[in-house]
Amino acid sequence: MEFVTRGVTLHYRRWWLEEASGVVVISHGLGEHSGRYRELAEELNRAGYSVYALDHYGHGLSEGKRGHIEDFALYSEDLNEFVALVRSGNPGLNLHLLGHSMGAVIACGCAIRYKSVDSLNLSAPGFRGKSEPRGLLLWFALFSARWFPGLVLSSQINSHWVSRDPEVVKNYISDDLVHHGVSLRWFETFLREREFLSSQLGRVTVPCLLLLPESDRIVDAELSRKWFGRMSSKNKQLHCFPRSYHEVFNEVEEGRLARELLLSHLNSVSAERTAVTQG
Repeated sequence: MEFVTRGVTLHYRRWWLEEASGVVVISHGLGEHSGRYRELAEELNRAGYSVYALDHYGHGLSEGKRGHIEDFALYSEDLNEFVALVRSGNPGLNLHLLGHSMGAVIACGCAIRYKSVDSLNLSAPGFRGKSEPRGLLLWFALFSARWFPGLVLSSQINSHWVSRDPEVVKNYISDDLVHHGVSLRWFETFLREREFLSSQLGRVTVPCLLLLPESDRIVDAELSRKWFGRMSSKNKQLHCFPRSYHEVFNEVEEGRLARELLLSHLNSVSAERTAVTQG
């Protein structure tokens, strides 16, 4: 399915229930796409939730140069437009935002700027990468971004760090819709977005859940823990997975628990809002 925002056509997938108890919008990670969340969406369906998942600009089946965007903040603008579309088709239902990795960064930007969701659920947020350029290399990358903004370089993501499950890694490597690059402009504006988020975390007041894989080799788990602590939500839950790699939902041992914790949090938010409405 498709919708248009900013004059750009973006693709999305929908797993819709006629009598859903709520809606989950999924914001995927760097270089991947919405189709990789089919199994999670089907499990959420079985629990009574409709699910929508967007292919971000330059990802999956959406328009845009792979790994490039003029301003990282535009991802959040697109996601907010998508949330509005989902709400219009599901009036009266709680809408929960689930962001993974880069998608968690985008989800935070969306929640802070637009306050358009009923809960914010984060999986391995990509606030800072494990192998980001530093020092002279960082200076050179930012200098080069002025002259070659569209130049796409490797994202430095090792496919074997995605999950400890060999089958997940195999499917990730063979997926034609997965890409492995980011442009210099992408990186430059990502750093700008990170500074914005760091200064605005206190504005996150909706119920929040963080699923944190502590053996993550792709993003900095410790920074995510610290930033989560700075959010102002009263209903805030942190669950850590000491042995899990980046995609906690796709781990053999931890995946089931991660999905159960997500559902428990979604149900608690829905129950809380129902009680407030009836009260």
